Amino acid sequence: MSKPSDDMSLLARSLRAAQSGGRAAGYCWLEHPDGTGRCTRKPHTDSEHVDYYNGRSSPTAAKGVEWSE
Repeated sequence: MSKPSDDMSLLARSLRAAQSGGRAAGYCWLEHPDGTGRCTRKPHTDSEHVDYYNGRSSPTAAKGVEWSE
């Protein structure tokens, strides 16, 4: 049986892998403060973030969730 600390370590590794995967795919990948999406812009230095896939008002909308840091 695993220890609780091992489970947290697995969770931390899973989150790190997801972050790394998003970055490797060419996205900024910063998570929205409400957890409703991730920034799908290319890596950038400004504080404006947008998820082009989640939170769109219609299937033809160009942008979804937007936020600033």
